[in-house]
Amino acid sequence: MGTSKERGLIFCGIVFAVLGAWMFRQYITGQVAGMDQAAFSLAAAVRSAGLTSFFQLLTHFGNATFLAPFGVVLIVALFLKKRRLESVVILLSLGVSEVVNEILKLIFARPRPVGFNLIDLPDSFSFPSGHAMIAPGFYLMLALLIARWYEEKSWSAYVQPVVFVFVVLLAASRVYLGVHFLSDVLTGFCLSMCWYFCVRWGYEKRLGRRDVVVGPIPQSR
Repeated sequence: MGTSKERGLIFCGIVFAVLGAWMFRQYITGQVAGMDQAAFSLAAAVRSAGLTSFFQLLTHFGNATFLAPFGVVLIVALFLKKRRLESVVILLSLGVSEVVNEILKLIFARPRPVGFNLIDLPDSFSFPSGHAMIAPGFYLMLALLIARWYEEKSWSAYVQPVVFVFVVLLAASRVYLGVHFLSDVLTGFCLSMCWYFCVRWGYEKRLGRRDVVVGPIPQSR
C-alpha cells in the first residue's frame, strides 16, 4: 500500500479528480451560469487600478510564451546537472498538462466571455483554463524540488505555501481580467492539482526505490 505519505498523495489526487469530474458534469449539464456570473459581479465590485495592474502582471507568469521557454531551459539544465529524475518530473508536469488542455479545449470549444475582458482575449477556446490547468502543477512541483534541495535553509519551509498562494492568485487573475469564466478556472485548477499529486506520487515512489537500491554505506568495524 506504500507509505503514509504516498497514501496521502493518492487520496489528494482522488479528491481533486472527483472535484474535476463534478465540474465537468456541472458544465455539461449547463449548471455553471450562476457561479460564472457571480464571479464576474464580484470581480467588478472589487476592481481597482492597483488590483488590475497587479493581475495584469501576474497573469503573464501563466502565459505559454513565458512557461514554454522557462520550462525547456529548466528541463535541459536539470538534465545537464545529472538530475534526470527531476527533469522528467518537470517535463511531465508541464508537457502533459499542456497537451491535455489543448485537447479538452478543442473538444468543448467554449467561446471566451465577451464584454468583461480588461486585456485582449486569447484566440484559444475557454474551457478549461490553460493558466489554471498548466501553471499550478508546474510551479508547485518546482517549489517542491526547491524545498527539497534547500531543506537545510530555514526559508525552505515557506516555499510551497507561498507558491500555492501565488498559483491561486494566478488562476484568479483570469476571472478578474475577464478572459475566463470561473467554471473554466475551477475545472482547470482541479485537473492541475490532480495531475500534480499523481506526478508527485510517482516521484516519491521513485525516490524511495532509489534510496533502497543505493542504501547506506556500511561502516567498517
